[in-house]
Amino acid sequence: MYKRVINIIGKLQFIIGGSMMLPLFVAVIYKEYSSVVAFTIACAICFGLGIITTSILGRDVSAETLRYTDSYFIVSFAWIMSSVLAAIPFVIQGSIPNVVDAFFEMCSGFSTTGATILTDVEALPKSMLLWRSETQWLGGMGIIVLMVALVPNLGVKAQNVASAETPGPTVTKLTSRFSDTARSLYIAYVILTVILIVLLLFGGMNMFDAVAHSFSTMATGGFGIYSDSVAHFHSYYITWVITIFMIIAGTNFNLFFTMIFDKIKTALADEELRLYAAILVISTSLISISLLFQGGYKNTFKAVTDAAFQVATMISTTGYATTDFNLWPAFCKMILILVMFTGAMSSSTAGGIKIIRVLSVFKMFKREVRVRLHDNIIDDVKYNGTKISGEVMMYMLSFVITFLITLSIGTMLVSLRSNADLVTDFTAVLSCISNVGPGLAQVGPIENFHFYSDFATFVLALIMIIGRLELSTFLIMFSRHYWNRHIV
Repeated sequence: MYKRVINIIGKLQFIIGGSMMLPLFVAVIYKEYSSVVAFTIACAICFGLGIITTSILGRDVSAETLRYTDSYFIVSFAWIMSSVLAAIPFVIQGSIPNVVDAFFEMCSGFSTTGATILTDVEALPKSMLLWRSETQWLGGMGIIVLMVALVPNLGVKAQNVASAETPGPTVTKLTSRFSDTARSLYIAYVILTVILIVLLLFGGMNMFDAVAHSFSTMATGGFGIYSDSVAHFHSYYITWVITIFMIIAGTNFNLFFTMIFDKIKTALADEELRLYAAILVISTSLISISLLFQGGYKNTFKAVTDAAFQVATMISTTGYATTDFNLWPAFCKMILILVMFTGAMSSSTAGGIKIIRVLSVFKMFKREVRVRLHDNIIDDVKYNGTKISGEVMMYMLSFVITFLITLSIGTMLVSLRSNADLVTDFTAVLSCISNVGPGLAQVGPIENFHFYSDFATFVLALIMIIGRLELSTFLIMFSRHYWNRHIV
């Protein structure tokens, strides 16, 4: 078993090393020689480890088979290892000399959180800025899903491994082979990214800015390359283009394929999609009204634009900013916190609890009320007309409970070594576990996480990975039963 796991991890190391070629190329173009050295060394380390793990430690794996639960270990270790390897260029180049801070930054990248410890992001070389954005793009659809798309013959059931990292309750096979499904999803992902790049170029962005923002937007990552994020461009056009694509990125990608195959009505009838749209419209409307009457806004279009952008960036867990919503009325901030909890749709690049779980748990509570009022009634919980099994319902409910428990424990751990107030620590953990990026108070949209101790920073880094991997994938590693099965 262990040789098979090592072999798979080795193949991923090649992919991480290969991904560094793009920022290395950019470093050469912009004559950033320190970055050239840093990425060259990092690539050599990745390829060297890949050769060792696949050709030496991971040889002769044909006779080994993996259990379903082994996918949890593969995914958890792969994400932590990827973050460590991706941090190497920052440490060598000196952009982020602190190892813990560099690890945090890359956990934020791959998990598409967008939280940062950088106080002056514009001081970074362009190659480093692009690498930050690229890690988010790689993590958006899932680095294991990417590996399945590129290396279909892993020697393990691909869907099992991919489902352990997919942001949603289920991962759907769109084709007979999951490797083909993964490839199709990434093709759609690439096409949408290219379309966004072109649209941003039309808005006056240069090529570098357009690519970097497209990477972060489609991944719902939120890494900006300017201190004032999207507000830097002072463009309604760019703001609305990014708003629309954040909403698209927060939509279940499987629905796009449903629409392509002449099933538009089926896709539009999806209950999760309808609730997603309703939350967007209602939240934007309420915040816009509040800004006009309580927030000092005089321009209606400006109020609607800022409201729509911040709702989209929070519900999609992107984390961009066009204004300091810390200064907004408490009512507006409360709505933003609520959409941070919900997140967007399942099987999207967004984080959070996911709307499908919120919807299902609400239906379950509604059923319990109806059953108590009418003893003889039979009221099944259904999603899109299909009955949801009791097992699935219990899983969704347990996920929500685990989410809240992890949020509470994480807040307590961070507060142990923090001098910040409770609102700061709570929203910092909430933004990390929901993969949003900005929180409130000292971790607001124009602030960052640089003031936290190494201990708190490390805890927040792990929380980002935990949130990205759907909680159970990572937390199962602490199960004695899991390890006993492998020892025995």
